[in-house]
Amino acid sequence: MNGAQQGLQISDVKFLPLVGAYAAKIGLVEEIDRLLDCDMEVSPGRVVLAMILDALSGRRPLFRLQEFFADKDTELLLGEDIPLAKLGDHTLRRVLTRLFEVGTNTVLGAVALRAARSFSLDTSHAHHDTTSHSVYGDYLLYQEEEHGEPFVITQGFSKAHRPDLKQLVQSLLCVDQGIPIYSRVVDGNQSDKTINQNLLPEMVKRMREVGAKDFIYVNDSALVTEESLRIIDEWDGGLLFVSLLPQIYNECKNAITQAVQADDWQEIGTISDQPTTPNRKPASYKAFETTVTLYGKQYRVIVVHSDAHDKRRQKKVDKQIKKDLEETLKLKQELEKIDYACLPDAQAAIKRVGSGTFHKLKATPQDRPQYHRGRPKKDGTRSLKEMRHGLDIELKVDEEAIRKLRDEAGCFVLITNTPRDGAGAVDAKQLLTIYKDQHMVERNFGFLKDPVFVNALFLKSPKRIEALGLILVLALMIWRLMERTMRANLAADKAKITGWVKRETSRPTSFVMTTKFIGIFVLTEGKVRRLAKPLTPIQLSYLNILELNPDIFILPP
Repeated sequence: MNGAQQGLQISDVKFLPLVGAYAAKIGLVEEIDRLLDCDMEVSPGRVVLAMILDALSGRRPLFRLQEFFADKDTELLLGEDIPLAKLGDHTLRRVLTRLFEVGTNTVLGAVALRAARSFSLDTSHAHHDTTSHSVYGDYLLYQEEEHGEPFVITQGFSKAHRPDLKQLVQSLLCVDQGIPIYSRVVDGNQSDKTINQNLLPEMVKRMREVGAKDFIYVNDSALVTEESLRIIDEWDGGLLFVSLLPQIYNECKNAITQAVQADDWQEIGTISDQPTTPNRKPASYKAFETTVTLYGKQYRVIVVHSDAHDKRRQKKVDKQIKKDLEETLKLKQELEKIDYACLPDAQAAIKRVGSGTFHKLKATPQDRPQYHRGRPKKDGTRSLKEMRHGLDIELKVDEEAIRKLRDEAGCFVLITNTPRDGAGAVDAKQLLTIYKDQHMVERNFGFLKDPVFVNALFLKSPKRIEALGLILVLALMIWRLMERTMRANLAADKAKITGWVKRETSRPTSFVMTTKFIGIFVLTEGKVRRLAKPLTPIQLSYLNILELNPDIFILPP
């Protein structure tokens, strides 16, 4: 909507002024204008903000920006009354190209620094993970090394289980409840282990840039390789980490066996801040600490047992037990068929009776008289031909072995170089809590892999795909900053707010927040704006925990 037009104009702004207000809090427009420093009729920072608003408004294709803003108050949302003609595809292409030229991570790093300072982000630990984005279409396969593209879209190990599609791999580093501060797109056939080795220095550098001095680097099992551990070990100034120890290492299996046999667990209890419901019971944990030696260096490991056993592991355990029972029963039947000529032979056979892993066989001698043919005598006696002997075998379930197996199945092992005692010590519960925050990166991937976002990857140029990826990560940053602020303020006041389906919650999501601002109509006459109807108490409550003033709906940022 053009605010300069005469007459009464109506714009349905929904929750978009809230997003614009948070973009203003981190100085998004100013920082991008400063970095891109290009001669354009429209501010590139405001174009980026426009794409972010478009992405968060309902996930419309970004190449229809003019259509999206056709009925919107651009001055209210973008801070400037930009004619729709200046939001065409040509403008978007120029901005995306310029973002790549300046460096997408240069831009993201500068905005992340502003966010870290504005919101006092907790950088005591950082979480990294990777995901693959499957794409459709015909993308060029480059044979030469110097092809001039930032990455190659090609076949690789598909985490989406679509090996038929080409893909790219995205790496993401987050802090403080999922705020992204580093992202990079790499070749679709790069392994997680290679990515970790190549990007580890860059990600540590980013943490230093946002003000982190001593922090714990959290990653999944792909971090545990000889080369990655060597880089960490030789890092100047020291680098602390915690990761999942892969089960392919014998040290992992040995540590679990040691913990189960020792049965000397440290009770940790629940660490989730999610409330208990009839359908959801938070997992309870216990831990056992020991050490392992990998590649000539000793590391601290925490064997963690969860009472919320992984269902797939328990199904595997059930199959193991069932198979063992079947094999043991078959052995029992075969042994019971054997006849021995004398008692000493039967007694000797008892010593050779085997057992299953979880089922034990206990044998005792059994007399097996052989009679002559014919009917018994009138007194019921029969004429004995010879006395043979066999085995009477009893099958017993080894409950202790099964218990240990199930306990082992419910265990995973964390490996770390953090100190156990002294200055900077981190205990088992703290390490587990820090590691469990890894889920926030996976949650962010769910945001970034929204079907419409993936569909937007019909862009043919890897350079523009990388720039588009930056737009989505910036949108994610604002999304998570809003969510973090709401939850922090509710936690500080020990309060709750109306969430989904009128249920009270202390952990609202940004998506739930958006559902409370449907049908927010702004009436504009000249330069004067007013709301079509007053904000509701629920809407005012959300503005309060977002630390925003209702004036954001009538005053441009």
